[in-house]
Amino acid sequence: MQGRKGMMPGPALGAALALAVTLAGPGIESLRGQAEVPLPALLEPEFLLSVAEIVDPASWRDAATVLGTADGEIVAEHSLTVFDLLYVPGVVEGRALAPGDRVQLFRLDRPIEDPETGEWLGDLLVPTGVARVEDVKGEVARVRVTDAFHEILVGDRVRVVDGLNGGGFGATAMAGPGGGRVVAFQEEKAIHPTFDTLFLRPEVAGALAAGQVVELFRPGRIRDGIRLPDRVLGKAMVVRSHGPLAEAVTFELKGPDLAPGDLYRAVSSDPTP
Repeated sequence: MQGRKGMMPGPALGAALALAVTLAGPGIESLRGQAEVPLPALLEPEFLLSVAEIVDPASWRDAATVLGTADGEIVAEHSLTVFDLLYVPGVVEGRALAPGDRVQLFRLDRPIEDPETGEWLGDLLVPTGVARVEDVKGEVARVRVTDAFHEILVGDRVRVVDGLNGGGFGATAMAGPGGGRVVAFQEEKAIHPTFDTLFLRPEVAGALAAGQVVELFRPGRIRDGIRLPDRVLGKAMVVRSHGPLAEAVTFELKGPDLAPGDLYRAVSSDPTP
C-alpha cells in the first residue's frame, strides 16, 4: 500500500483480483491448460466499477462534478484517495442522492481510434474511484471515498453506481462467430501484465458477450510462399459488451507485448472437451 495520497487499488479491485488468484489455486500459473474456464471474479459488479469504457464524450458534457473537499481544499491538483471526504452536487443524473447511495467518480481521458481504419470510436472514460454518500445538506452531498483506482481530483465527473455494472454478474457465454481486433488498452504502456483491460472490436457487431473467452494472436508470417503458424499471445475474458465494442481482461499471457491492432478469435467458454 502506498502513501495516503498515492494511488490505491481499493477494496473492490483488490478483492476481485484476490478472488481471481484464489480461484486459480496455488497461483495464476495454474490457469495454464485451463484457459477455457472463465474467472468469475472478473464479472463481479465491484470489479467492473474499475473497468474503463469508450463513450461519446458529448453524453457527459453536462455531468455533475466533484465540487471540493471537506477540508476546504478546492485546488484541482489536490489528489484524493480512500477515506477522504468530498462534496458533490446533491442531484446526480436527475436523481436526488440520499445517505448510503454510491457514486462512481471518473474522467474522460483520450480519444480512441481504430488502429486499422483510423475511425474515431469515442473517448476513454476512466473510473477514478467510488464514494458513498454520508449526508446531504441543501444542494450539496458529502461523500466518502471507498475505492480509489487512480488519483481522484476536484473536477472529476460523477455518476450514480446503480445500473453501471452491465456485463452481468455470473454471466457466461458461448463463443460468438468470427473474431476481430484489439483497438486500445485502458492504460497505454509498452508492457501489459495479466489483468489489463483491453477493448475489442468484433467483425460482427454484438458477437461478444460477458463471460466469453477469446484468444489473442498475430497472424503467422509468410516465408517462401508458406504461412507460418499464428503467434498466440494469450487469452482474455470479455467482461462487458455494448454497441460495437467490448471490454475484456487478460488472464493468461504468453508474452507482454500486446498492442492495438492485434487480432482475437473467440474460443469456447465450455470447459468440457
